[in-house]
Amino acid sequence: MPDDDLFHRAMKDARPLRGRRAVTPPPPAQPAPKAPAAVPRAAAPAPSSSPLPDLDPRTATGLDRATEESLRRGKLSPDASIDLHGHTLAEAERALARFLERAQASGARVALVVTGKPARQDDGNRPVGGRIHAEFPHWLNRSENRGRVVGVRPASPRHGGGGAFYVMLRKPR
Repeated sequence: MPDDDLFHRAMKDARPLRGRRAVTPPPPAQPAPKAPAAVPRAAAPAPSSSPLPDLDPRTATGLDRATEESLRRGKLSPDASIDLHGHTLAEAERALARFLERAQASGARVALVVTGKPARQDDGNRPVGGRIHAEFPHWLNRSENRGRVVGVRPASPRHGGGGAFYVMLRKPR
């Protein structure tokens, strides 16, 4: 990497401050072998758009700071909601996809999805419950759902806390 080489050349004469030990920097990384130059193909169409990044409810992926803060404080109320308790995994996945489609079509911007609390361990250190909660991020990142969703974050305590999520939906096309 050129930046690493430049950094190491600039720092080669640097000395530690008095009373401090010198830290030996790692050796500069060897450049990766260059791939042969690609021959442009006139018939190959350019991709229409880059894939959307995966959503991660723990990091409020896809939300701007103001929206994330409003959701965190419970100042935005859900326009639609679904409770996935009591469903099998397959039923819950299908119900979520139908719900997101209907909610977006109706113009909802904030959807509340109640999954139930995350898995906990019983006395034998085996996970108990929380299977829908664990699968929820994977379902959101499926192509049919991901195109509808702007961002996601855990719900505020007044809307279910750790057992529910706010899903910000895109405007319908």
